[in-house]
Amino acid sequence: MSKTVTHFFGHAMTGQGMKNVYKDLMNEAETVYLLKGAHSFQVAALLQKLGSYYHEKGADIEYFHDPLFEQAIEAVFVKTPHPILFLQATNLTIKPDFMNMRNDVISLSDCIDEQKLAANETFLTLIETKKTYYQQCFTALANAIHIHDDWEVETRKQMNWKGLDHQYAELVTHLFEGKKLEKPSTLTHRLLGTLTPAGARDTVQSITQNLEKRLFIKGYPGTGKSSMMKKLANEALNRGFDVQLVWCGLDSNSIDMVILPELNFCIFDSTEPHVYFPDENRPGDAIFDIAKHCQPTAVEEANIKSIVAKYKAAISEATHFAKLYAEEERKVRAMVDDALDLDELEKRTAKLFKLI
Repeated sequence: MSKTVTHFFGHAMTGQGMKNVYKDLMNEAETVYLLKGAHSFQVAALLQKLGSYYHEKGADIEYFHDPLFEQAIEAVFVKTPHPILFLQATNLTIKPDFMNMRNDVISLSDCIDEQKLAANETFLTLIETKKTYYQQCFTALANAIHIHDDWEVETRKQMNWKGLDHQYAELVTHLFEGKKLEKPSTLTHRLLGTLTPAGARDTVQSITQNLEKRLFIKGYPGTGKSSMMKKLANEALNRGFDVQLVWCGLDSNSIDMVILPELNFCIFDSTEPHVYFPDENRPGDAIFDIAKHCQPTAVEEANIKSIVAKYKAAISEATHFAKLYAEEERKVRAMVDDALDLDELEKRTAKLFKLI
């Protein structure tokens, strides 16, 4: 069987701030290599090379992309024969309890010509400018979440919760067929997508590429999609099945997908901003329609239309500032690259290519 390459985003720009799942990944890995001291495109290229190298050696690989620069890699998870995580950790805060014998910090500070950076008069100015755009972006995203909450209030008014409960019970019966596994279950975490300078992006097709059964949830905001998926995840864990929770890229408290690997199954929110429909070439695809349980009145529809316009405007504003933030961040990283000693970088990271 050929080994797989799966793509995720490493961070999500949410209404509650920047969210990542790297601490969860560190718990999954047997060994963690933290690259600290040089946040640059050259380090992202190094991580890409590490992924390619170990994939060619027969390992399943997960790439984690930067939301600001979709082609830049923030982390590589080598899944087999033993889990190894390579993580760009310059701007990450790692708590002491995560720093243990499994972790190896690769310091890249000495690879940078600090005097060259200091001599660049615009470097510090760029850092301050990008902070301003960063704050404006997340202020707009927080506003979008509040508006989205208003949207949910309108749809909840006419939701038939008993109908959804009955539909969920049928799903559980059909999916598990009464099965329980006599083993401990494991819970892992990933991100479905994120806001980027080019708008909302996700990696649904990569995440679900090898799953036989995919359920596409169709329903209004606030009608229980995320809550139902969390409930299904708990049901699976209680039955001994492994679960992967795939988190929303806008609301850090919301789930957008649940994967049950042992059942070759996933269920996910396939509404805005990640609209998908069943693929006629994949017989295991089907729609899970919960919109039928919600019938807003004409008054509520009018309110929703107004709210949606405000929501889209807030997301557009956030995207605008994300683009400005990325432009300044690109300049900063380019300056770091220009001050980077590539020979020293290669020497300090050579051992990372000799682990399998």
